[in-house]
Amino acid sequence: MQIGSLTLRNPTALAPMAGLSDVPFRTIAWRMGAGYMVSEMVSSKPELWETGKSRLRRVPVPGADPVAVQIAGTDPHVMADAARRHVQDGVQVIDINFGCPAKKVCRKAAGSALLGDLDLLARIVAAVAHAVPVPVTVKTRTGLEPGDDLGVQAGLMAAANGAQMIVMHGRSRACRFKGGVDFMPVNRLVESLDASIPVLVNGDIRCRQDAERALRESGAAGVMVGRAAIGRPWLFAELAGQALPDKNAQWQIVVEHVQSMHEFYGTTAAVGIVRKHVIAYLQELGCAALTSQFLALSCAASQIAWLQQCAAADLGNAISINRRVAPALQAA
Repeated sequence: MQIGSLTLRNPTALAPMAGLSDVPFRTIAWRMGAGYMVSEMVSSKPELWETGKSRLRRVPVPGADPVAVQIAGTDPHVMADAARRHVQDGVQVIDINFGCPAKKVCRKAAGSALLGDLDLLARIVAAVAHAVPVPVTVKTRTGLEPGDDLGVQAGLMAAANGAQMIVMHGRSRACRFKGGVDFMPVNRLVESLDASIPVLVNGDIRCRQDAERALRESGAAGVMVGRAAIGRPWLFAELAGQALPDKNAQWQIVVEHVQSMHEFYGTTAAVGIVRKHVIAYLQELGCAALTSQFLALSCAASQIAWLQQCAAADLGNAISINRRVAPALQAA
């Protein structure tokens, strides 16, 4: 699949998710077979450029290609300047967030709130596309409310103003992440766009069958996976038709992921940051009953020791794991 002149290794993408799709997670997703990844959302405000959060979100994943960064904001000139800075840092794709339903983003009239001002949305895309020599893409939703078709209009206006790929989540802003997905608006967008502009479909893609259904109903060129990959990055291997890692390898991925987060954020900060990922991993591995044990651990070393004991235990029996890791918890 192409984004402008760039060729993706496959049409399966990892969605940008603030606080989740960071460098450690994207590194694993790429290793598992993701064909395209976008950074966590980065504010376009220049005064936030050198904050610790912004700097970490701009770090590229070693070996991943192309490097794509998502920006958010409401001022076309500020967004264009932000895009220029990213490209100067080596970014190869600029993605614009028109899909985030979070209140703190929409209160600033950014993210999916811009579906309520299509003229401004178009001016933002035009300003960014004219400012940089790399492909510009957008991520949006079906609309503000179910059935309003604003997402299709937004996608068409974005393409007319220079966007070279559109990603659409099959829910409206009002739906957030609840209720079933509707891929018909995605299909209407696909049918209305020039074939040179690919569309990715996003929403409730948890397995290969879900991906096949999404592609069949939407006519999209590829899929973008978000929350379903948290705790299960090997989903990308499944979507690519590759063999899944066995239970032992899955536990090793968990340990490596946590270790990489300790290194990336520093051991003190990472102790809290890793918890949301480990909770998801324990759920996926059938060990959700052990969540409270892990949450009680207060240092990086005890987290790794606890996970390594889990990996060494009877991986199919949470009771057996509980008996073996309880001493590690007491020691910690």
